[in-house]
Amino acid sequence: KCGCPITPAWKNQILRYWRQFPMMQSQWIFVHTAADPYAKNNPQRRKTSSFEEACHNRVEVVTEAMQDLTQDKSFSAAHIFVECDIEDEEVLEAVLAKKHNNFFTHIANFVPVHIDNLPFQKGPRLLEIDGALLASIDAIVEASTETLMEVQNSLGQLLDLRNKHAQETEHHRQELAAIEMELKQIDHDGDVENVEHFREPWRLFGYPAAQIRLMSRHSIFTTSVIDASGYRKQYLKVKSQTNTPMGEGRQLVEMTIHTPRLLTSMSGKAVVASKSSDVYADRIKLLKKNQKQLSEILEEELAAQRLEEEEVGVCQQEEQHTVRRHKIAIEMRDFIKMPWTCETYHAMRPFYTEVKAAGQSGMSTKDQLQKFQRLWLEHVPEYGHLAAEAVDVI
Repeated sequence: KCGCPITPAWKNQILRYWRQFPMMQSQWIFVHTAADPYAKNNPQRRKTSSFEEACHNRVEVVTEAMQDLTQDKSFSAAHIFVECDIEDEEVLEAVLAKKHNNFFTHIANFVPVHIDNLPFQKGPRLLEIDGALLASIDAIVEASTETLMEVQNSLGQLLDLRNKHAQETEHHRQELAAIEMELKQIDHDGDVENVEHFREPWRLFGYPAAQIRLMSRHSIFTTSVIDASGYRKQYLKVKSQTNTPMGEGRQLVEMTIHTPRLLTSMSGKAVVASKSSDVYADRIKLLKKNQKQLSEILEEELAAQRLEEEEVGVCQQEEQHTVRRHKIAIEMRDFIKMPWTCETYHAMRPFYTEVKAAGQSGMSTKDQLQKFQRLWLEHVPEYGHLAAEAVDVI
């Protein structure tokens, strides 16, 4: 809302979304409400400033805050200023309609992102619930290990070794999952964009014009100019463009953009885009090398664990029950610790909603673990194969 300060709470919320949706960091739009074009709520502004200057100042404040927050000094985003208190004012209705056109034009030119690959960042309350679950699961893992050691010393030694291997494997699984997640984000032909937004008011004498300077992310790139002025016809023109080679194969793109039409304002954005697979080629090569090495290590570790499981299988029925419980606990612990996608959280969301709704009176540890286990095995396909032999973890 126009006039509201940039607070720490606002910054924390913005930073969470910035980190949660990394592939959408070049597709932000800030909608400023209560723009007050007539300065009805601030008559003093009519004497000392203008609506355009107020908008410009607000954009600078938000942009500086975002650059500070994201540590990206080239951050740029679209800004839309709207005022819904128009009271049958035809001019304000026209301004509002124009802003709506600007807004939908920006949205129409965004690159679609598939949500099934979006990483999910857990908030403080979810991490608190996970911490309680992990503490209980760690206790269960420890208790089951001690029980089996009492029944048969050799079996206890085997489980201790398996637990150690499971931790090592989980560490490698997390590294591999992180590599795969990063590869999904950068190893594709989608565009990595550098964007600069521009806006110039109409002029009585002369045409509005803007000087644009953008650095390409790779030697292979495309340039485009999007007209977001909101007119029925596009008047925006690129008057000139020069490409200057810089270091590391990048090029400095300098454009002069104007609207050769009197009494016509100019608004839009200039985009220099390169394929993500080109921009991050060196990083992709290194990640794939590490992925291959980790996969080989993980395959050896999993093969060793399968041998250990076969030895456990020869034990008595009580021991088998304890072994299965131990396995479920470790898998649950690894699942909780591993990076989640939005799709994974969507499957597990009913559990967290129920725990949060229980509040201070709470839900017993046993109920929490059983509900989590049931939902996990039923709705997370990667672990569905465990359901047939599963026993309650507690």
